Amino acid sequence: MNAASVKSINPKTDKWVLSKKSSLGDTMTFDFTYLPNRWFKRTLKEITIDSFTLGKPSFETLNRYNYSLKHFFNFYKEMDLNLKTFEELTHQHTQMFVFYLQNQKMSNATRNVIMAALKWFVEYGQFFEYDGFPTKQVFDGEEYKALKTEDVLKTRYIPDTVMRQIEKALPKEKNTLLRCLIEIGIDTGVRLSEALDLEEGCITEDFTGKPVLYVKSKKNNSERYIPVSIRVKRAVETLTAISIKARVSLGTKLISTRWMPNSKRFDRLNQYQFRRWLSTFVKKHDIRDTDGELYPLTFHAFRHTLGTDMLNRGMTIFEIQDYLGHDSLHSTAGYAKVQNPKIQKEYKKLGFVGVITKEINKESLGNGRYDTKTLKASALPDGVCRKPINNEGRVCAKFNLCIICPKFITTPQHLSIHKQHLERLRADKEAYMASEFIGSVNHLETIEYALETIIERLEAL
Repeated sequence: MNAASVKSINPKTDKWVLSKKSSLGDTMTFDFTYLPNRWFKRTLKEITIDSFTLGKPSFETLNRYNYSLKHFFNFYKEMDLNLKTFEELTHQHTQMFVFYLQNQKMSNATRNVIMAALKWFVEYGQFFEYDGFPTKQVFDGEEYKALKTEDVLKTRYIPDTVMRQIEKALPKEKNTLLRCLIEIGIDTGVRLSEALDLEEGCITEDFTGKPVLYVKSKKNNSERYIPVSIRVKRAVETLTAISIKARVSLGTKLISTRWMPNSKRFDRLNQYQFRRWLSTFVKKHDIRDTDGELYPLTFHAFRHTLGTDMLNRGMTIFEIQDYLGHDSLHSTAGYAKVQNPKIQKEYKKLGFVGVITKEINKESLGNGRYDTKTLKASALPDGVCRKPINNEGRVCAKFNLCIICPKFITTPQHLSIHKQHLERLRADKEAYMASEFIGSVNHLETIEYALETIIERLEAL
């Protein structure tokens, strides 16, 4: 947002439609009509204009904050708080708002953005000493932690049955731009904004001749080079070829450009139009989930799915973080979900796929070597692993999956350890995940349920 654009804003109007070319479209709307009185309208407009001038946060983030703040004022009305300014806002109010958000049907990420919007405006007004803001702290720093509700346990991992339908549909898809972007999304996990910002020349080769994709991210103002499949290389080359006329007409390097027959002009593809195309793609090719419902496919689901598959192929969360361009390991961990069909099938059937026995002996261990060195190698704090005995000592690839592994054996002697394990897990799940190097909340939930089952069965013995 340049200085001339800021000066062109009329602060007396309650809705600003501002020019800003991005993958979100050519304009962005800032709507202040939902604010309850003149003070809120005047003050939030001033803070927004100040932020435009400072350049922080980004234009896109401010736009997101603008429409996200509406949720706070919906809460404001429902609770009949009757706030005339932010000065009357208290810590109790913000805690009530956290509880309100926890009970809304929305994703964890959306809740966080809504809370970030409220905190941004309130803390900005406090820092720059605007009139009408609280003189005391109204946030305790625990808001985001409190908002990590159960929806974080749900993943957007695309089931194999659905992915097969998508792959089968792609060769039949006549919209070349859509098909190529889906192929890029599946194989790279780039964000939709990143895919729509790909430019001519973004595909190069490393010193071995393998294709590498240059990706720019406006979300965290970063760039990265990632190795990609031949399919991605071909998709980028196709987009580059079919966008020549549009790029020349528009004077751009963007390869996600197209001819718009209704308006008879070239333009870049924006996120809104792509999402409409993707929805049509699902309906046209009749892509359904196991319940027979049309699958709610999103481009971001390709990112979750790739991150999950990478984890399951043995890549570390640090490698996945670099590839996907995450700012933090928390984002990477949120995408990860252990997808081992065999373990899932057995686990659903039994609740626990290891062995529970009254004592550990040759009979319970099965056939194998029983020398002292091997037996020591098999010992675990909460039982015994038969892998060193039956698998010739090879390192186990199922890291942190012991308690749902068929080779795991435990006894009533280990009951107190399992109980302590469960208590430690429940006391602080985030700390537990970090200490045990667990990159998936789904994985954590599986361990928790398995421990409950183990304890119940050991107590029965």
